[in-house]
Amino acid sequence: MNWRQLSKLVAMICLVQAIYWLLVEKPLFRVNASEAPPAVEQVRTQIARLSAPTLADAARADFSDVELPWTHCCDTAMFAVRVTFRLDDVPPAGLGMISQLQVDNYRLYVNGSLLVGEGRMESGNGTFHGQKTFLTRMPAGLLKRGDNVLTYITLRDGFPYTDIFPPQIGEFEAMRSFSARRLWALNDFPRYSAGLLGLLGLLATVMVFRSDDWRFAAWLSALCGAFVANYLYGVELAPPFDGWGRMFAFFAINMFIPTALLCFIDAWTRRPLGWLMPLALSIYLAAAGYIAWRIYTTSMPDAFDVPAIVWIWMLAGLSIATLARLLWHFARAPEDRLTESALMSVLAVATLLDALCNLFPEWQLREGYLINAAPFLMLAMLTAFLARNFRLFQSQTALNTLLQAKVAQREAELAVAHMREQEFVRQQAHDAERRRIMQDIHDGLGSQLMSMMLSARLGEAEPAQVAEGLQAVIDEMRLMVDSMDSVGESLEAAFATFRARMQPRVVAAGLQLDWFQAEGLRLPDYGPREVLQLFRILQEAVTNALKHSGASRLAVEIGPEGDGAVVVRISDNGQGRAIPGVGRGLGNMARRAEAIGAGFALSSAPGEGTRVSIHLRYEAIAVA
Repeated sequence: MNWRQLSKLVAMICLVQAIYWLLVEKPLFRVNASEAPPAVEQVRTQIARLSAPTLADAARADFSDVELPWTHCCDTAMFAVRVTFRLDDVPPAGLGMISQLQVDNYRLYVNGSLLVGEGRMESGNGTFHGQKTFLTRMPAGLLKRGDNVLTYITLRDGFPYTDIFPPQIGEFEAMRSFSARRLWALNDFPRYSAGLLGLLGLLATVMVFRSDDWRFAAWLSALCGAFVANYLYGVELAPPFDGWGRMFAFFAINMFIPTALLCFIDAWTRRPLGWLMPLALSIYLAAAGYIAWRIYTTSMPDAFDVPAIVWIWMLAGLSIATLARLLWHFARAPEDRLTESALMSVLAVATLLDALCNLFPEWQLREGYLINAAPFLMLAMLTAFLARNFRLFQSQTALNTLLQAKVAQREAELAVAHMREQEFVRQQAHDAERRRIMQDIHDGLGSQLMSMMLSARLGEAEPAQVAEGLQAVIDEMRLMVDSMDSVGESLEAAFATFRARMQPRVVAAGLQLDWFQAEGLRLPDYGPREVLQLFRILQEAVTNALKHSGASRLAVEIGPEGDGAVVVRISDNGQGRAIPGVGRGLGNMARRAEAIGAGFALSSAPGEGTRVSIHLRYEAIAVA
């Protein structure tokens, strides 16, 4: 028996326990009741049984005076609870209240106005939002001097006991300051702890397949998973099962935590007892099976009370067994992991305290010690990792240096290859742009100049025709420049440029230009090539109107369509017959629209003018 080593462990456990309970648990998780703000006077409490959890049913119910706390057992129960409180003056910031009910869910009304109403209030299909503790603000506008009435409509369908405790009511700002730490511990701290322990559990799961000591990693993963499940039990208030299933989940999860902790400590010793893990698992499975049988086959309250007793004794027995296993290991085997052992003992002591608070309620201990202490498992494991791997890190320095050199060499080779790839892609882009420009010159400028040259050779080059042809060539050149310049960066800028370029021509031709563009319109994200094609369509439509319509007014409309797309319409009030223009004509306009994934339509009727519509569809644009 190594008494010296055992005494060191006991001394370290006492030191770590004192540090935790005095410097961590007490300031973070305990609330000094003497610091509570002055409470509002509660003058009367009445309770009535309901047939349906509604305020209308409560208005017809027969209420009886009761004293709080008040308990009901043992069936599906719906109650209306009226708490009358008195105010001499209404605080400007209103009142703050923390409800203290042990019910599945509830609705809260203040002087007949709904204040809290989350989740479902359906018998057999309710949620468990009544298990959440939070600060409720009662605005000053809902309060009055004299008597005010709080009305709770409660539903209890999963557990046998309905427990009603007096709410804490005080001035809102004072209540918020007083309850901030308590609510943080109840709501935020479990979420942070679940995230940390979930991450450790994932790392442990990877270690199961990569470590020689797979038992240690497996039980660490199982323990972290049990803690995360316990946290999720308090967060998931609308589970996919009824209250009976939730009751069983509570007992199963909370008994598995000390079971996994005992098995984890046994594996951590590196000298696991061959019989301990199978025995612990067998006891757990037997207790869980017995609890399930009790819940689903016996009547209340025994279906809850007997499982609760089994759970309490499981907590107490397993926590004592865990501490005994640590002490036995240090008494029988050489061990230098004192700090790590003492930190893990915090979990065993917290489990024992949770059992004692249920065994001896007169001691006025509170529940939740284990949930608060769980993050210390992370601290213990981090300490173990750093202590065990520091030498390993030092011995790998030379290997890391060699690997870094090889990585640097490979990075240099990849950088050279990347530069070659970039140059190849850049050359491809230049070649594609060169081909596009040559095609535009051939189709646009070449076609216009060839037409003018043939007219000149045939002696048909009238000055007006030459001027018109030169104007078309200038417009074509401008379009090509716009497709390569910053004007084509967005369709919004492209429309502005088109308007600025075409308006002088329209006015010079004696027509009035009406431009309508919807504000805040989401336009397609066109590139320069698509913008150029759209420019050509618009230019052709305007040119046709100027030449052939005989109109006095030309309108350009840009707005949304019913299917969420964008439509561009060019219409005139001319003679209303479609006359093909020079060059590519109307057929070429339709082909250009199709090339950018847009729809094209032309309508013309005698006396009603001509209208060209281009429908820009977002899904087609994405493909283009």
